[in-house]
Amino acid sequence: MNEYLKRDTRIGAFIPVPASILTSELSSTTILIYGAILSRSILSQKNGWIDKEGRVYTRYTAPQLAEDIGKGISTVKASLKELEEADLIERKRMGLTMTNIYVKVPLDSILGQNPNALSQNSNPFSQKAGVSVAGKSDSSKYKRVNEISNNRYTYEEGESL
Repeated sequence: MNEYLKRDTRIGAFIPVPASILTSELSSTTILIYGAILSRSILSQKNGWIDKEGRVYTRYTAPQLAEDIGKGISTVKASLKELEEADLIERKRMGLTMTNIYVKVPLDSILGQNPNALSQNSNPFSQKAGVSVAGKSDSSKYKRVNEISNNRYTYEEGESL
């Protein structure tokens, strides 16, 4: 059963996708995979997975990605190649079985880097002027730390995986 989104609705895990990527030439599967990798990279950022150059990295194998998004491994590999060609990820082999994935974020999606990043003109999903928007609820009362099964990541309620 589905519920309407209400003022006090707390949303669980989700996959973040920068709005500018939605209007790109990337396939929908590639966009979904980018979001899944970005989500995991955000957790890596919070857990200190940072290389010598200060770049956040994550590890996500093609079989794991395929299982998580319900696609075949060959589809995932093709999308990873598409993301590399679009300069949205960089993969670096770390031995025989491990690969670090570095996510690149479009500049218009990085807060503080682009003064127009939050303007209504740059956000295709912004509300039109004159529409009333409810204020933010105090998120501090909803925070709770959980750990996921592999003990490598910690996340708070409402954060994406």
